[in-house]
Amino acid sequence: MTSQATVTNVGAEADDVVFGLSATIAAAVAYLLPFGIIFLLTEDDNEFVRYNAAQSVAYTLGLYLFRFALNFVFGMMPGFVSLLVAPFMMVFNLAIFVGLVFMAYKAFSGDLFEAPVFADMAHSLEESI
Repeated sequence: MTSQATVTNVGAEADDVVFGLSATIAAAVAYLLPFGIIFLLTEDDNEFVRYNAAQSVAYTLGLYLFRFALNFVFGMMPGFVSLLVAPFMMVFNLAIFVGLVFMAYKAFSGDLFEAPVFADMAHSLEESI
């Protein structure tokens, strides 16, 4: 007996349209930061797109502010420390990119993915705007 896994699309309906795009495509495009801000500010009807836009903004701005703080702290260290930190920062930047691609893929699939740390920030951002 074989079992088949079923994927449920809890987030987007097939007929939802946002700015001429289907909801899943709009939610995936929202992970490009300028579009995430635009969708967050203008979209009121589609909760799926609005949540993904809020999560995109929270994730991107949160991690880039953290990266800026790390660069500031390590920038005040002696030169050899920056040589030790540079590979870590490259991996950190790659991890940010991979996270964005993964969340865009989940949004394109129609699945509602909540990032562990950033989901609460996205919900509060979504409610405040």
